[in-house]
Amino acid sequence: MDVVDGEDEVRGVGEAAGGLVSAEVGADGLLAVLRLNPRALRLGSEPLAEHIVSAVRTAQRDRLSQVAPDEPPAAGTEPAALVGRLDEMEIRANRDFERLTATLEETLRHLDGRQT
Repeated sequence: MDVVDGEDEVRGVGEAAGGLVSAEVGADGLLAVLRLNPRALRLGSEPLAEHIVSAVRTAQRDRLSQVAPDEPPAAGTEPAALVGRLDEMEIRANRDFERLTATLEETLRHLDGRQT
């Protein structure tokens, strides 16, 4: 269990692509931190996306492994509320990924232009 801002909070961590991609989820199981080593940007958008998903899922499993099975669910985890939050997160994640992909493609085009 990690201590954040002086408070005990269950967090999960995960890595992928040999540590080039790392993720951290908070006590609510939602993504809190995503770190990409600059070398990860050379992987291409689809492999990078797969590694991001892998790191996040590993972090979520790590967080779940730290919670006792009989622990009561956190406040705000009613199924309908969770579904709504997940839908919002999916929309935001898709937008963020599209921006990330566009930035990666622009960076690669820029790098390719410098190499010629």
